[in-house]
Amino acid sequence: MTATPAAASSTGTPDRSLAHLPVGVFAVAMGIGGTAVAWFRADAAFGASLPVNDALAWLGLAVLAAALVAYGAKLVRFPRAALAEWQHPVKAAFVATVAVSMMVLAIAFLPILEPLSAALWWVGASLQFVITVLVMRTWIADARIQAVHVHPAWFIPIVGNLVAPLAGVEHAPVEINWYFYGVGALFWLGLLPVVLNRLFVEGVIPPRLAPTLAILVAPPAVAVLSWVRLGGSWDDPLAYMLLGVVIFQLALLASQANALRRVPFAVSAWAYTFPLAAAASALFAAYEHGATAFAAWVGVAALATATVLVVGLGWRTGVAIARGELTRAE
Repeated sequence: MTATPAAASSTGTPDRSLAHLPVGVFAVAMGIGGTAVAWFRADAAFGASLPVNDALAWLGLAVLAAALVAYGAKLVRFPRAALAEWQHPVKAAFVATVAVSMMVLAIAFLPILEPLSAALWWVGASLQFVITVLVMRTWIADARIQAVHVHPAWFIPIVGNLVAPLAGVEHAPVEINWYFYGVGALFWLGLLPVVLNRLFVEGVIPPRLAPTLAILVAPPAVAVLSWVRLGGSWDDPLAYMLLGVVIFQLALLASQANALRRVPFAVSAWAYTFPLAAAASALFAAYEHGATAFAAWVGVAALATATVLVVGLGWRTGVAIARGELTRAE
């Protein structure tokens, strides 16, 4: 018989069960890994040699392993709860954090341990291919989905394709990397007006999803990094345009900081970290190849914010685990 989550207590005690563990917990590893890569880019841009990248990369790998064990246990004990999450109009997009976290850590380990980077990339890229197809099928075929179900985390299954070439150029044939880039770029631009329509005319996004507004920063940042990895140049008009969009999105996010800091903690708060780290990586790489010091200063601000958030959210997530908040029914 398939196990089912325990019923909520009649006394009002919150229902806690592994069945309620959100798949978005993989965003923790994704944020830590992205911040590790940004520190590596900072070292390259400024000629430093700090061990922060290595430490964060190994920490991210440990978090990924813990998340795989915990969510694997959920799959075994509560398969119907996991399936319902994968098919949920709002939650399905977060399934892609599993694949993206692996590919981000593959980038972080590229200068540290290439065989491990290759293993992480191939597993992550294979999952990314499958998840993109399945999530988009859900968006197309599920009659329950309405405009109010759209949120910025819908970019995760799409932008994961843009992440793939960053380490993939070292591990896979060029046509595979261009496949991922093409899918990511085309569907990011196609999805963008859908998400903006939701944000502009369908009412205020729910507080638990408010941190996903930061995800708007990630697509142009990852797109320009992958474009250059695939043979483009930082002097290309496309690269300048994408960097400009990155800076605009950072400014837009900063303008909302006062409201966002009052949002109660949820695992979705980790959505701040990877986009900020990706923006920092893009700006540092551009500065290293001739961009003005303005790019470096904005990159420093983005990396400092991402690092502080990793530390703060890491502590708060530890508290949430100790209190059983991550396995509490919504």
